Amino acid sequence: MSTARLTGTVAGILGGFVLIATPIANADSTDDAFLHALSAQGITWSNGEDKTVVNVGHGVCADWANGFTFQQTFADVKTLQLSDTNSGYLIGAATQAYCPQYTSKAQQS
Repeated sequence: MSTARLTGTVAGILGGFVLIATPIANADSTDDAFLHALSAQGITWSNGEDKTVVNVGHGVCADWANGFTFQQTFADVKTLQLSDTNSGYLIGAATQAYCPQYTSKAQQS
């Protein structure tokens, strides 16, 4: 998948995440809202791996804070062995949930 196309997907996800998160505003935590957004997208992970997925989400923000490019962050997320589309979705959802100040970085190619 081309980076430009993937970046467009992430941009759409960032806008859509707000719509997904709105009904679950009463979730117990940001982690729960993040995991719910991924599940609603059809992204699955092994039972008991919630913490791993949340850690990857926080890792997205650490990447942004450390000046990583979208491509570097994408490579980190791919360790979960998700499709390109789902990896892009996770980046968008993590950015929106944990570090919305980096939204512009998630939209760069």
